[in-house]
Amino acid sequence: MERRTLIGGLLAASGVVGISCSDIEREEFDNEVREEALWRLQNATAFFPKREFERSGDLLYQLGIVSQLALTACVMADGWTDEDCRRRIGQDVGKAYFYAKAKGLRFDSDCFAQLIPLLSPYGRWRSPAMGSFFEVGKIDTGEAKVAVSQLLITVRSHLVGGEGRASGR
Repeated sequence: MERRTLIGGLLAASGVVGISCSDIEREEFDNEVREEALWRLQNATAFFPKREFERSGDLLYQLGIVSQLALTACVMADGWTDEDCRRRIGQDVGKAYFYAKAKGLRFDSDCFAQLIPLLSPYGRWRSPAMGSFFEVGKIDTGEAKVAVSQLLITVRSHLVGGEGRASGR
């Protein structure tokens, strides 16, 4: 066997091995990214309000956390890091919704659309003074919870490969 044939064969073989390894590494990366996104969605679900609140601000704060975690799970599934989310989105649910929709999330809810300005940025509701700014009767807490619950369902569907579509009121 000629030396050129041997070296050419070795180079070709090493290229094939390199392609196979990069495919495996990419698959592992995709799985890790997906797992991190699902973990974030699980945290969003854990923050979902389980009781009634005396102050509307407390409910808005909690719904803001849930919404932001769910929506940023969509962009993390596309390769964003936690730092990317912190830098580009922060506590702005409107920005998170924009980026999640750009990444393919199909969620259209009139009720959620009305909540976005109240939830962006949701950190403002942490202050007791702001938490009392709205009267409880001015926000339909049931509808707000349903809208965010529908968001969670749609994000889960989006992340696990479903169509990711939902419509709300």
